Amino acid sequence: MAAPAASAPVYDVVGLGFGPANVAIAGAIVDKWASTRSGDATSHVPLQQVLFIEKQPEFRWHPGMLLPNSRMQISFLKDLATLRSPQSFITFLAYLHSQDRLITFINRGSFTPTRREYADYLSWAAEAVQKRGIQVRYGEEVVGVTRLEDGTIEVCSRDTATGEESRRVTKNLIISPGGSPKLPPALSVHWPHPRIFHSSSYISSADAFFASISQTSEPLRIAVVGAGQSATEVLLDLQSRLNALPLPSGKKHVLDMIFRKGSLKPSDDSPFSNEIFDPATTDFMFRLPTQRDRQHVLREYNPTNYSVVNINTIENLYEVMYHQKLLDGIKARTGREDESNRTRITLLPNTSIYAADIVSPSSEASSTSESVRLTLHNVLTRAVSLKTYDAVFCGTGYDRDSWTRLLASSNLAEHFGIKSSSIELVAESEGPTTTHLFADLDDIESRISSSSTDGFSTPPTPDTPHSHHSPLSRGSHPSKVRISRTYRLLSERESKGEAAGPHEARVYLQGCTQSTHGLSESLLSILGVRAGLVVDELCNTSGAGNQSTL
Repeated sequence: MAAPAASAPVYDVVGLGFGPANVAIAGAIVDKWASTRSGDATSHVPLQQVLFIEKQPEFRWHPGMLLPNSRMQISFLKDLATLRSPQSFITFLAYLHSQDRLITFINRGSFTPTRREYADYLSWAAEAVQKRGIQVRYGEEVVGVTRLEDGTIEVCSRDTATGEESRRVTKNLIISPGGSPKLPPALSVHWPHPRIFHSSSYISSADAFFASISQTSEPLRIAVVGAGQSATEVLLDLQSRLNALPLPSGKKHVLDMIFRKGSLKPSDDSPFSNEIFDPATTDFMFRLPTQRDRQHVLREYNPTNYSVVNINTIENLYEVMYHQKLLDGIKARTGREDESNRTRITLLPNTSIYAADIVSPSSEASSTSESVRLTLHNVLTRAVSLKTYDAVFCGTGYDRDSWTRLLASSNLAEHFGIKSSSIELVAESEGPTTTHLFADLDDIESRISSSSTDGFSTPPTPDTPHSHHSPLSRGSHPSKVRISRTYRLLSERESKGEAAGPHEARVYLQGCTQSTHGLSESLLSILGVRAGLVVDELCNTSGAGNQSTL
């Protein structure tokens, strides 16, 4: 085990990543500072030296999907702080007031801001916490963490511009890794590629792609993969872009949407279903007897968030496709072509991508760029077809397991009892064996889902056929690591019922504990409440061991 550097300053908290989750943490810490300065004698705040390390050069929140007029799917009241403390300085209402837009926002008569406005709110909040003493280092990528002899943790980061490495020591570590783009396995082996894109960088990717083909007058063939909100929004935006391109009379661009379900499904945002995102539901989920019970609940409520589309977006797409049929009918009857009808949208449901190949341009082809050839498989009829596209855009979700690789590759692995390259989180409250309430139902569902022998049955993960980061696919059983209700990883000693050392650094996870804490874990809904739980525990247990607040 490494020894601490004699001259290295020791931070009270170092956060990895500075997205919305850790901005909410920073806001909760600043609110603690403010309560102390206001004379609250009960509010001793041991967290004074706080640093967040972010790979991006500045604060960014889904810049690739800030499409015109796209709206949030949650109320503005589920912001970074309101549910924790309505008086906080980083509420959405405080943002509106600071920007002199509070009255006009009220006059809109809507609880849902545009995605562009919410991104600006988050950026404003990131600046606000820095002005109040939170330190942030942008443009640094965390490359390793090491547990030191005195129980603290050393964080090694690399400047993305210069390559220079920095080492910082902390008493507590908060890991908020965000998500990394997830593509279907057949496409992921070729990615990154100039003709294969993910929705996380859609705007910049689409701009670059259309700039690269600006001189062509031939119709384009583009595929969109996925059946969720992002994929549908990308499809509609691509249709608008393609319709703006000039084409010879009688020719049309091809825009296919490829997805495994039988149809696009509307998201369930009804009031009772939305209670799955309530903080109280997180308590309920965490205290369920077994992981199988939690998986049962997660499956039931998947339609609230995964591989589903807002009903307004679905209706918009249906109207676009109906208009397409209308223009086809007019042409068939009158022979007149509507010049605005330049793009043919086709939905390809019940379809998975079996293989993908990069095709070099032939000497006879008009295009000088590579294309992507997909081998498509209909999961119902078993029919196989080949389609070639000039570009493929994937709205297929995110992986959130980078934290597992970070810990598994460090000496913290031994501390947490990690013995393989994959990690399975287990709720602290879960016992070794418990009678499973839904055993019979789960067995039935398991048999149904595994009845297809060709590997093309509907997957449990959103949007993509199979998650190629599945622990079992790595050839080893996952290491089980216990986690507390307050999102703190428990050491192997604690998991055995032993007390942690009084000065042992604590490691918290943010945004990647859905299996133990529920569907809201990777969403914005509970950021404020979750941040409050973590900061309260950090303040209450600093220097006094690792107590649980369950």
